Amino acid sequence: MPHTQFVAVLGFVVAALAMLLVTQTKGRVAWPLWIAPALCAVVLAVATAFAVVAHGFDDFWPQVTQSWWGVQHWKDRLMSLAVAFFLLQDRARAAGMKSEVWVVLVIFTGSLGLLMMLARTLYRERWQAAAAAG
Repeated sequence: MPHTQFVAVLGFVVAALAMLLVTQTKGRVAWPLWIAPALCAVVLAVATAFAVVAHGFDDFWPQVTQSWWGVQHWKDRLMSLAVAFFLLQDRARAAGMKSEVWVVLVIFTGSLGLLMMLARTLYRERWQAAAAAG
C-alpha cells in the first residue's frame, strides 16, 4: 500500500472513531471544546504544508479537475463548507466575531479556516460563560 493510501485510510479511521466516541458522550464535555477543532486545524495545516512542499501550489487544480470524481469531491467539499459556515455563523456572531473576516478565511483556506473559526467560537463562548458566571 502506498504511503498516501495508508495516510488516507488512517485519517478516515481516526475521524470515524472520533465521531463515534462523540456520539457516545452522554453529558457535556468537561474539557475545553475548542481544543478539538484547534488540534484538527494544526494537523490539517501540517498536512497542507507537506503537500505544498512536496508538490507546490500548481499541482492542486489538475488533481481536482482531471476526473469526474475530482470534480465531485470538489463540489462536495464546497457545499459542506458552505453549510457548515451557515450553521456556525450565528453562533460566531453571538460570540462577538465578525463573520466577514471569517468568510474570507474560509473561502481561501477551506476546512482549515472553518476549523479555526469553530475553535475560536467555542473558545469565546466558554470565555463569555465563565465571565457571566463569576
